[in-house]
Amino acid sequence: MKPSELFDEGDRARIEAAVAEAETGTSGEIVVAVERASGSHAAAPWRFAVGLAAIVLLGVGLARPGTGLLEAFGVQAIAVGVALGLGRIDAVRRVFATEAELERAARQAALRAFTENGIRRTRDRTGILIYVTLLEHRVVVLGDEAIDRALGPEESWEEVVALVLDGIRAGRATEGIVAGVRRCGEILAHPLPPRADDTNEIVHGLVLHD
Repeated sequence: MKPSELFDEGDRARIEAAVAEAETGTSGEIVVAVERASGSHAAAPWRFAVGLAAIVLLGVGLARPGTGLLEAFGVQAIAVGVALGLGRIDAVRRVFATEAELERAARQAALRAFTENGIRRTRDRTGILIYVTLLEHRVVVLGDEAIDRALGPEESWEEVVALVLDGIRAGRATEGIVAGVRRCGEILAHPLPPRADDTNEIVHGLVLHD
């Protein structure tokens, strides 16, 4: 599903309001980026195609032992075509991509989004990104230098990640993101309180990429 289809105007307003509220208690600047897919996962449809072709060949051999080579090849070719067509569906690609591929794609895309949204451009290096990728079912939280220094030795962003993922899995993506943003603001409020001259230095709130 495209992010623009998942979040209507009311959802977007709620997320942006949560970001604005969280930022009143900290000098951290929060950006939420939601992307349909982090990578193409081009190998996934081919894995599906090879597996389906092998199953079809085995089935033809068991059901019709006398099937000629040319006919069996034709049936396999049809199976491959069907599999590659189905491989365009995000859910199918996710099933046939490896966990390592999904994780790597999400991490690389989050780093790219961190740069593209200018999160490194804040005066005090207090930008933070909550990156959500729908196909990969991944959430990555990246903070600039001051954000990383603000975390205590026992703290991590895993709670923020869990809140967002729980909401998405329950079919309540907006609620999950709002909860994650609020928790992010709570974590940063003590080590990075707001400054008297705080201004929004980077893109504010929610960024959607279909």
